[in-house]
Amino acid sequence: MMLNLDKAVVIGKGSSRICYVHPEDAGKCIKINFSGNPKITTEELSHYRRYQRRKISWEMAAVSYGKVDTSAGEGVVFSLARDHDGNISRTLDYYLQSVKLPFALDDLADALETFKWYLLEERIVVRELKADNLVYQRTGSQQGKMIIVDGIGNNECLPLANYSRLFSTRAVSRKWRKFRNSLPVLYPGNSRVLRLVEMLSD
Repeated sequence: MMLNLDKAVVIGKGSSRICYVHPEDAGKCIKINFSGNPKITTEELSHYRRYQRRKISWEMAAVSYGKVDTSAGEGVVFSLARDHDGNISRTLDYYLQSVKLPFALDDLADALETFKWYLLEERIVVRELKADNLVYQRTGSQQGKMIIVDGIGNNECLPLANYSRLFSTRAVSRKWRKFRNSLPVLYPGNSRVLRLVEMLSD
């Protein structure tokens, strides 16, 4: 059955995909590729299938439910993170740019550190860690966790990290350091970002 997205709520739009709230399930979203490059979806789903076979924990990663036909073209269904109050969880980028945080900066730092160790433990390799690909799901007024909603995959020439814990640890560590070091550059003059980076491990 084809899903009609004509009245679906748009969550966000990136360089190649647009994301809608699933019209029949508020706990899911649908990503539609408008770039004309089907390899983006094909490669992403292949990585998800590998992690599904490994039976990883999906506690801090959006779950994929496969493809679906929609009025806007073929899409992929993912879980949609919502806060304890029912609102759609905001990206890390949103909180880094907010005038005032509704929680302590330490909570954000703790969530990022826990997320780092989650990637290492589950051996989840990402193409790139970006503040707009991570959402902070507020599970309470002063509690929350990071969830990666885009960017899972291995873009290295030799995909050894897909099969070896040693190489996956190295890959995740490299991506993390690049992410950490990029924050002051991407948010120049942002004192909150500088304080956050100081709290994060290298």
